[in-house]
Amino acid sequence: MASVVRLLSALGFVAVVGASLPAQAEDMKFPGTFSANAGLVTEYRFRGLDQSSQKPAIQGGIDWSMDTGMAGTSVYLGTWGSNVDFGDSDKASAEIDYYGGIAGSTAGIGWDVGFIYYSYPGASDDVDYDLWEAALGLSYDVMDGVTVGANYAYSPDFFGGSGTGHWFAANVSYAVPIKVLAGITLDASIGRQLIEENSTFGQDDYTTWSIGASLGVTENVSLGVQYVDTSISGSSLADEVVIGSLTASF
Repeated sequence: MASVVRLLSALGFVAVVGASLPAQAEDMKFPGTFSANAGLVTEYRFRGLDQSSQKPAIQGGIDWSMDTGMAGTSVYLGTWGSNVDFGDSDKASAEIDYYGGIAGSTAGIGWDVGFIYYSYPGASDDVDYDLWEAALGLSYDVMDGVTVGANYAYSPDFFGGSGTGHWFAANVSYAVPIKVLAGITLDASIGRQLIEENSTFGQDDYTTWSIGASLGVTENVSLGVQYVDTSISGSSLADEVVIGSLTASF
């Protein structure tokens, strides 16, 4: 309960800071652009696996980006957090991620090369939860409203000290153009997680997939629903689930 209270306080801070950052950056002539986000999900899933013991999670982050002046590319940095519950005594109650990279577009193909560091404050050192990944993302607008993408991430030492990890994913999104359905976006994704030491990780290599929809309630607030499943059987961490979400951006 204490971890949830701390996260609620932190996300209140994110909301206040997110609303004030653009004005402050302009007053100080600070280069780049700041943004923030906050949200609530009925269950936190990462690559198909439960991270919150089937309980709601409060999440949010702050991002900064700046144009490089070279062919429409930009650099970015950010941090994001969520409460977690792995159902053991490791004392991990939160996940805080730090990331950065460079993004741009070439010949109509969007690209993003970056890194992300996943940290779990309070977790026992011997569980070796913290990890980092190098990541590559590609996207392409097939037609008005339809975007396809692909992602790859590599970790030299994956979650729990389970050796090298490779993540491959593909996704598609569709912004519904019908006037009466304006603000609705449909999406689907499929991913494959490969882990060097499956016994240490606790799961074999697996595939996960999802389908979902989101509705922009206002310019900055959206509601979402998503169905998530995996190829793993006999594990409550990977059972099929429908997740609801409420998110806001600033």
